[in-house]
Amino acid sequence: EEAIEAQALGATVLIAGHIYTTQCKAGLAPRGLGFLQAVCNAISLPVYAIGGIGFDAAQHAELLANGARGACVMSAYMRL
Repeated sequence: EEAIEAQALGATVLIAGHIYTTQCKAGLAPRGLGFLQAVCNAISLPVYAIGGIGFDAAQHAELLANGARGACVMSAYMRL
């Protein structure tokens, strides 16, 4: 519902998360790939996944297969 509202209000891109378990959201269950897919299917905007995303080609392919245009990486950069 929030994604549909954001699109109606003029958003041009969305970030959806948190998709995977992440230390940044310790104790909170991730929303998962089903959530990502539902958001991507509900709107025509590009959606970027966030949350628990690393430098992993298989994970990136999984996100793209579920409708994401790309991904936002935070914690993996902080560990460099």
